[in-house]
Amino acid sequence: MPETLDLRGEVCPFTFVRAKVRLEQLRVGASLRVIVDHEPATRNIPRSVREWGQEVIGVTATAPGEWQILLVKRVSC
Repeated sequence: MPETLDLRGEVCPFTFVRAKVRLEQLRVGASLRVIVDHEPATRNIPRSVREWGQEVIGVTATAPGEWQILLVKRVSC
């Protein structure tokens, strides 16, 4: 079961910074579900996480103006 990080109300770049900090705390192989309501975060978080060596499972709209980004930690920080 993925851990959840609710970032509704946050805007970029803070969405990625908070997601990165939380991923750093997880063990390799753990998953993190990030909830955002700032549309640019649906592109910025996945791009930055991939560049950092982690895996993006997908981005899904969960409600009008709200998205879920599912991440998996693949490398230690």
